[in-house]
Amino acid sequence: MTRPTVHGGEQLPIGRRVARWRVRRRLTQQMLADRLGKSKSWVDKVERGVRALDRYSVVRDIATVLHIDPTELLDPHEPAPTPPVTSLDGVDTIRTALARYHHQPTHLPVDQLRRHTGHAWLAYHHAQYPQLLRTLPTLLDTTHHTPALRASAYQITALVLVKLGAADLSWLAADRAATTDPTSNATIAVAQALRALGRDRLALTATLDATDTTTDHRVRGTLLLQAGLGR
Repeated sequence: MTRPTVHGGEQLPIGRRVARWRVRRRLTQQMLADRLGKSKSWVDKVERGVRALDRYSVVRDIATVLHIDPTELLDPHEPAPTPPVTSLDGVDTIRTALARYHHQPTHLPVDQLRRHTGHAWLAYHHAQYPQLLRTLPTLLDTTHHTPALRASAYQITALVLVKLGAADLSWLAADRAATTDPTSNATIAVAQALRALGRDRLALTATLDATDTTTDHRVRGTLLLQAGLGR
């Protein structure tokens, strides 16, 4: 699946990405609005950036109509910058959660866990790191019995910790993600953690190795991008 082109070396805003994919699918604004149960004015405001897409469920609905993965709209590669976190209390809470082995996790329905994980990804893409520091320990706990979602929670944790400068803890979370669900997606977090630790060569090796095992062209493209960052 091909990602929409970028302009000036920067990724398009989400509204512009919606418009680009809509045109690719040969849909008018009215056609997209009808399939979403929205008005043509709503679609127009989204595409112009007047109305923010701040709910993951809405992004997912748009992606479903456009027959693409939600990440094509969210752009997972470069989240927006955020002011530095002045307190490490949240990081310490994450550290405690990662160090907890013997506990009784809270059991929640899988659909609910999937929604919580989706909200966490959306918060990451919107650089809401303080919020994630508060919610990730619970997400790590409740996804204990769902390996795929737990691996995703570990990946989000690793990526957030890289942004906050906690590279050593990020590496631990990334390694847990790869161990819990050994897919190429986890390698992206592993590579970022290794680069944050100054281990560029190891990051490059891990990323290139993963490109040989994935059959997902979108994931392979992301991994090659990560490899390029390490050269």
